[in-house]
Amino acid sequence: MLHDAERNEKYYAAIRQAVLLLHSRGKKVNVLDIGTGTGLLSMMAVRAGADKVTACEAFKPMAQCAGEIIKKNGCEEKITLIPKRSTELTVGPDGDMTERANLLVTEVFDTELIGEGAIGTYTHAHAQLLEDDCIVVPGSSTVYAQPVHSSFISKWNQIPPVSVANTGVISPPPEFTRCGGAPSLHDLQLSQIPSNLFTVLSEPHEVFWFDFSKKNALKSHEQSETRLTSLADGQVDAIFMWWDLVMDPKGEITLSCAPQWVHPDKKKLPWRDHWMQAIYYPSVSLPVRQNETFHLVSCHDEYSLWFDVFGSRQSAPVLEHPVCTCGLHVAISRTRLGMMGDDRRMETWCKILKKHITDSSVCVSVGDGCLLPLLAAKLGAKQVFAVERNISTSRVVSAFIHHNGLEKRVKLLRKPVEDITEDDLDGLKIDLVMSEPYFTSSLVPWHNLYYHYAVGHLAPLMSSSVTVLPVSMTIKAVGMQFSDLWKIRAPVGNCEGFDLHIFDQLIQNSRQVSDVSVEPQPLWEYPGKPLTQEREIISFDFTNNSRIASEEKTVTLTVNSDGTLNGVALWTEYDMGEDSVKISTGPTSDLVANEFVRWDCHTRQGVHLLPQPKHVRPGVELTTTLSFNENTGDCAFTFHL
Repeated sequence: MLHDAERNEKYYAAIRQAVLLLHSRGKKVNVLDIGTGTGLLSMMAVRAGADKVTACEAFKPMAQCAGEIIKKNGCEEKITLIPKRSTELTVGPDGDMTERANLLVTEVFDTELIGEGAIGTYTHAHAQLLEDDCIVVPGSSTVYAQPVHSSFISKWNQIPPVSVANTGVISPPPEFTRCGGAPSLHDLQLSQIPSNLFTVLSEPHEVFWFDFSKKNALKSHEQSETRLTSLADGQVDAIFMWWDLVMDPKGEITLSCAPQWVHPDKKKLPWRDHWMQAIYYPSVSLPVRQNETFHLVSCHDEYSLWFDVFGSRQSAPVLEHPVCTCGLHVAISRTRLGMMGDDRRMETWCKILKKHITDSSVCVSVGDGCLLPLLAAKLGAKQVFAVERNISTSRVVSAFIHHNGLEKRVKLLRKPVEDITEDDLDGLKIDLVMSEPYFTSSLVPWHNLYYHYAVGHLAPLMSSSVTVLPVSMTIKAVGMQFSDLWKIRAPVGNCEGFDLHIFDQLIQNSRQVSDVSVEPQPLWEYPGKPLTQEREIISFDFTNNSRIASEEKTVTLTVNSDGTLNGVALWTEYDMGEDSVKISTGPTSDLVANEFVRWDCHTRQGVHLLPQPKHVRPGVELTTTLSFNENTGDCAFTFHL
């Protein structure tokens, strides 16, 4: 957030304008800064000419840091720092504030605008801490919504029917298709969704306006209805949402969180990971024709938003907050739903399994929320055993099995793979072991190495001619120049003329204690170009049941083009053992120098972000070392430039 130059500049400009306006009225400027963080907005107010500032910060380590920063920048005489929540502040001769403030500066917003309690914060401040004719920065916000048609996006909420190599279809249970989905928003970088993967069905519309500047102006619950005319044939599969802020009293400074295609400054689109956009899903997709009218219903309570759509002849009811009633959206994440509905991935698995499965095959699938057992049964396997250790995902798989009439062919084993016995398999020997692999406990792709241990536990129950799929897993790496992702770890240094090195040191010290060197990130949302060739670091053979010994592997990533090296991306690739077929959790096409990498959007890759971005030329080497621990099954990484 502190790297968001537009945010900082517009806050500073709005604060200057507010201070000048109050001084022009002959008033001393008494500022309240709620949730001061580093103290940046308070110091801006002092530099702008405020007479005094009260800054509150409830998180004690941050409050201590803010105090040191304020002193470092010479603002301590005018800023009183209170380590409390704003709702705990008192006003009066013996209170935290001797009098009410006439200028409020605060930033209490998230991607959903109100998810951090902005409504309650502003309401309390106006009632207890501010003068009636105060100025508030920012002063108001507008929430926008735009319905879209997209089979790609809909797969993050629903699992479509799966065609199985001319042998039938695996269809989702009806309760899964009639559920509105998870109650939480789906936040992401909308500008990174390729424009050919969705069709907008209307222009963006204002659905809510929040006036932060006046007492009793904010409602804790609202419902609005907007009549729209469809711009194209399709169905409303999702509603995009974003918001903007009017920063200043004159309404001249606007900060927009709109995606690229509607942003007011398309040439200089600001990057934000703290305020993104969001997708909401209707209870049921609504078919519409071009020029047909339909209704968008928008709701909010004190902390969240939700939306639904209705035909022009339908009466819009009072919408209750959506709750998943089918269990699918509680058990399975958005990205996992997308993976389960990925046509290309499922087609690959169908082709591979078709080559190995006969009417005498006994198959075992290992995973969480896995549809491979149904594929195997549809392809004619004699018996399939689905090992599902996760109770929630096993209920989803069970519903699929029963809805598709496969109870006799697919037996669900709700237990850890290490507890599977010959009796569980009805005395049958395993001919085929398969896994995507996917496990809910996996944060980065190589955590799915659990599959190797699962295969080892099943070894005594296998036939002598058993097939294991995938055959192996390889961890790969590439040096990257990320356009913006590096900002989430890079030091701030100076911000709008204020020295924040004390904050940088606090973060650096905390990272050394608590952070791992590689973190999971959905890289398709974060543009970046390769600066090296991809390299294999290590491979694990799933067909070898022997215990994996501790091992250390080092590879050198050699820079092949000028650029700024700021990260290393890591992913896994699974060898299917047939015609060099591989399934990757990384790039979806060959890497090309000076071109943006296209990443698999259904998994999170691993990322190491350099402490400080480095300008590099061809020939510079970055060594990447992986240490595998046989006792824990963990992979640890170190990097040296």
